[in-house]
Amino acid sequence: MEQFTAPFGQTIELRHVFHDSGIGLLRLILREGGRYQVIDLDPGTAYRWGQAMVDWAVSNQQKPPPEGPQD
Repeated sequence: MEQFTAPFGQTIELRHVFHDSGIGLLRLILREGGRYQVIDLDPGTAYRWGQAMVDWAVSNQQKPPPEGPQD
């Protein structure tokens, strides 16, 4: 479906897959170096997660980057 690279070099891949039962799932594959994590999401969970990420992005896109040392 889609693949892109995050700011610190992680690769994020989205795939539409089917469970053995025939249910369609969104497979999220996160790769960083030689490590990877695979997460399969049903449509309801994918929607909630996606909405939470959109909400976060909207509320954080207008904030200027912090200045000075970060502790």
